[in-house]
Amino acid sequence: MLKQTSQAQTGTARGIETRTRLLDQAERLFSERGFHGVSLTEIATTCRLGNAGLLHHFPSKAKLYRAVLERVAERLADRVETAFRISTSPKERLQALIRDQAESSVDYPEGSRLVFRELMENMERVEHAQSLPLKEFVARFCSLIEDAQNAGIARNGPAIAILTNILGALAYAQIARPTFSRMHIDDALLADDRRWMDAVATQLEQAIFV
Repeated sequence: MLKQTSQAQTGTARGIETRTRLLDQAERLFSERGFHGVSLTEIATTCRLGNAGLLHHFPSKAKLYRAVLERVAERLADRVETAFRISTSPKERLQALIRDQAESSVDYPEGSRLVFRELMENMERVEHAQSLPLKEFVARFCSLIEDAQNAGIARNGPAIAILTNILGALAYAQIARPTFSRMHIDDALLADDRRWMDAVATQLEQAIFV
């Protein structure tokens, strides 16, 4: 009985490890090329699995993609909750989340790129989507913006439009930095990812706060 229990635990641990590896590789590939640019075969191959092995964990590419997005959404939700916990000041909360998004684009670029791709490339799939994993993150971010507006410290305007500016600016800054760097316009700033994203976040704050 002990041997069977040990074998079952080993099998469970191996299954969890394989599932995590699949999610990691799928996130990387989807962030680089989007949903339509990646095949299940490619993901399986990078994980040294056959298609059958991948399909055992995720029956379709759509379900694998949704699982990847759900994992990213959980991380984003945790970051929003952290912003709520660190202060009771609406301004400090919103600043903390803007800074966090800028820093995560450096520390966690795959997730940041995937969010950008999902918001940009989901027009055909969104009408038929059974769930929208990023909905809670977007709603909570908008509520932070509205709290700052109600406190009179953020400029007026639709919160979702302001959020679009924030996410769009950070995503574009992340994508454009290598090209800008090759132009040698501001070598000291563009040579360092973190310094560059910090500068972009600073400009966003100046545009948002009164």
